[in-house]
Amino acid sequence: MRKASAALVIGTALMLLSTAASARVPAPVLDKVRARATQAKFDGTILIGERDGTSEASSLGPKAPPPDAVWRWASITKQLTAVIAMQEVASGKLDLDAPVVRYWTDWKAPFGKWLRIRDLLLHNSGLPQPDASPEDKDGIPAFYRSAAKSPKVSASGFCAGLARGSPPQKFEYNNCDSIVLAEVLARVTGKSFEQLLHERLAKPLGMTSFGMFEVNLPPAKHVQPTGEFSDKDRLLNLGVYGASGGAYGTIGDLWKFDHALMGKQLLTADLKEKMWASSRDNGYYGFFQWIYPAALKGCSKPVRIVERQGLVGGIELRNFIMPESGRALIMFSRHRPTNLGDPWEGKGFAYDLLSAVVCR
Repeated sequence: MRKASAALVIGTALMLLSTAASARVPAPVLDKVRARATQAKFDGTILIGERDGTSEASSLGPKAPPPDAVWRWASITKQLTAVIAMQEVASGKLDLDAPVVRYWTDWKAPFGKWLRIRDLLLHNSGLPQPDASPEDKDGIPAFYRSAAKSPKVSASGFCAGLARGSPPQKFEYNNCDSIVLAEVLARVTGKSFEQLLHERLAKPLGMTSFGMFEVNLPPAKHVQPTGEFSDKDRLLNLGVYGASGGAYGTIGDLWKFDHALMGKQLLTADLKEKMWASSRDNGYYGFFQWIYPAALKGCSKPVRIVERQGLVGGIELRNFIMPESGRALIMFSRHRPTNLGDPWEGKGFAYDLLSAVVCR
């Protein structure tokens, strides 16, 4: 009886999904990734994407969610926002160095005449900080609990409030930056941000489970956290995040976005390089994503990594794109804190997995 139960646990702890009849990811790579993830007691889903568009997803942990489960994408949403913005740059409708008020003439922010689109994308805006809004009795910042304030209302209300000073300000990660940018994009295109995401990304790329949480509706069914943040997680209003963290979909949907981004379907090479421009001086931060060289174990030279992190409530995510190899490593964890680590430090969980995926 005990042996049967153990077998059942092992069976549910590791479920695999391949996008092709035969896996293109080499077996030794998969074995390394799964073994390291098991060692780290990883609880969630990991996907390895290949240059040809195939992928392999592994779900690990007790009662692991299936590889095709829907997850919140948290701040990975910002990566999608940056791509839509660069598409408008390509069309000539958006100037990175133009002030927000060129496109949103009645925006009431104190420094709207000087705040550039570029400042939003680089988190140099100095806009009010949602994380610093007064906490309620449960310890949740008020910005993330409001049942009445849609992202559109927040863009013209809270995010247009008292700023830190005239832009550009020193880098400070801020959800208002992407929320305001989404409203600019809506005014430039005449379409809602949600409509832009569906027309330009979800529909053409076949992201069949993709969507955006809405303020006044129950959240779409998605993976729930299991870690120490799970109790407060249910108190968050996922609809208020909008372009800063309101997207959801499967891990396979995100891979479709990554693969298209590394190709030519979404942006030209020169526009991607503008979006990914970074240096040590600015903390290797590009437009809503980090781009840095990492000395991975087993590679002969540093590897350029495009990273987008996501963290909302008890769900933590990483999206690693390696443009030169055409590969990606995506990690969706439902147990926070996860201790994924930072690859540029040359150690840790994510570093080990990236080394296995890239340095073959």
